[in-house]
Amino acid sequence: MKRKHPDFNLFCEDESTFLYDSTSRKVWVQKGIKPKRFVTGLHKRTHIFGFLSEDKKKVFISDNKMNAASFLKALYKVKRFGKIILIIDRAPWHRAKKVQKYINKHRKELKIIWFPRGCPEMNPVEECWRQAKREINGGRVHESFEVMKKELRHFLRYHEFKQDMVKYLRP
Repeated sequence: MKRKHPDFNLFCEDESTFLYDSTSRKVWVQKGIKPKRFVTGLHKRTHIFGFLSEDKKKVFISDNKMNAASFLKALYKVKRFGKIILIIDRAPWHRAKKVQKYINKHRKELKIIWFPRGCPEMNPVEECWRQAKREINGGRVHESFEVMKKELRHFLRYHEFKQDMVKYLRP
């Protein structure tokens, strides 16, 4: 598709939810002692839409909801990169009528490729989520939800993700 449209930028997209709580991970403890895990007990969360390009551009957009309207807001912010070939999964918000209507309306500057069903390992954005969740939520609780979101934004903005998109997309 990229050869067919050389003036387009290639992006992969995925989304993830980050909970305001710690996540379990392996830790070293003295034999016979059970490690303590601190939790907030709150159910606060933030949803992130992530876009990675083949030339290492990245865009992460947070929202309170994960639905068709929030996906369209994220898509609108990525339009600044010009013409786009976007590889996405089959999440319900990607297949929503208003999203499909938007895609059809902008088909000259937005081409969609669907990831195969049940193949999240092909999406390089999944690795961003793995690293971010390990760094931000791994075994610790933040002072507040706002502090967690601030650390998450900082990590996603300044961390250098070294995924080679071609290796993900070619088995």
